[in-house]
Amino acid sequence: MAEQSVYWDEEVLHIGIAAASALPKTVDIAIIGGGYTGMATAIHLARAGRQVAVFEAGEIGTGCSARNGGMVGPSFHKLGTQGLIARYGETKTLALLREGLNALDYFEDFLREENLDCDFRLAGRFRGSRTQADYEVQAREGDWLKQNLGLPFDMIPKSEQRSEIGSDFYKGGGVYHRDGGVQPRTLLAALARCAEKAGALLFPNCAVENMQKDREGTILKTRAGQVTATEVVVATNAYSDRRTSAMHKRIVRIDTGAVATEPLAPELMRELSPKGRTFGESGRIFMWFRPTPDMRRFIFGGRMGRPGGDAQQRANAVRASMLRVFPQLDHVGFSHVWSGNVAYTGDHAPHIGREDGVWLAGGYCGSGVTRSVYFGMKLARKILGQRHSDTAFDDLPFSPLPFRPFAEFGAKVLTKWYVWQDARDLRSRQ
Repeated sequence: MAEQSVYWDEEVLHIGIAAASALPKTVDIAIIGGGYTGMATAIHLARAGRQVAVFEAGEIGTGCSARNGGMVGPSFHKLGTQGLIARYGETKTLALLREGLNALDYFEDFLREENLDCDFRLAGRFRGSRTQADYEVQAREGDWLKQNLGLPFDMIPKSEQRSEIGSDFYKGGGVYHRDGGVQPRTLLAALARCAEKAGALLFPNCAVENMQKDREGTILKTRAGQVTATEVVVATNAYSDRRTSAMHKRIVRIDTGAVATEPLAPELMRELSPKGRTFGESGRIFMWFRPTPDMRRFIFGGRMGRPGGDAQQRANAVRASMLRVFPQLDHVGFSHVWSGNVAYTGDHAPHIGREDGVWLAGGYCGSGVTRSVYFGMKLARKILGQRHSDTAFDDLPFSPLPFRPFAEFGAKVLTKWYVWQDARDLRSRQ
């Protein structure tokens, strides 16, 4: 088993973007963070004629954008429909959820118009219900989404679930037909090439160490020198720190991990995923899993395992969850094990707008592949003062988290509580 080896790197080891030849003294917009959000924002700003510089602390592709599971879909809210209605009312809830569909539609159109090949495929997602109560909640929520948003959705009873997944563990589940997957590192590479072609200056391995306001804009001190920007975009999401405090103080960094299996026999792959779907499950700390684009391996991921644990500890935790669903993989080894960070917010919603004198987009709560590309476009339109820049998230307060220094410790304690609750539910299920 490889130590901290990312499966997606096998196909795209190097993004292939060299640093721009020289750091200019001034730029119109400086973007801090070279992931999906940063690159998407850069593409639209550069095409509008703005001088854009993108600063990435490491190589392009060292953050979550090239390490995630590559799961795509409408990315509905973590609170669920009833939780949203209780907080915001039905009208606002519909607007927030519709943005998820808008983001997916935009993402699909953008890939097609730009001719970006990143193994994008909407094969649908089966979300298994761990308990009968979960099944009933999922059915009610799915019906509500179908009736109010037109979401293509079907419930699958336990008696028929073998047509969707090679497992008898779940009590049935739902199929979300507008979900699917991409190769996340290939997607980032394609976005980076688009940004570079549009004229954006890319500076990998060039962390912004300090920012200071002056009459001309914002002075950014970087490893390559100093630059003054009229506007600054902070797109660091879960990789924010005190140097990008506007984002850092508003999100909680959550440690997650994933594994890839060794190559599996074609007949076993067909048994596990008869229709090539991606998968999720109910629960507070749930596992996501999917076949790789070439249909030769499976990837499993989630918040299983001790945060900050080594690769072996992570693999053991994921294996336990995997065998709960697929006991037929008992003798299958892992070829890759890796971890990364996702950003959660206090209200479980992503945010976009201007805070503390800089532009922000992030806090995707683990569902950011389509949303980040969409938010990048919307953020660029806001900066440019263009029409159709608004989103339903614009008026959601993005307040700093109280007691921020203790937020990640609190998240770890809460995770342990969720794990205990999930285990209790599994022990008592019928």
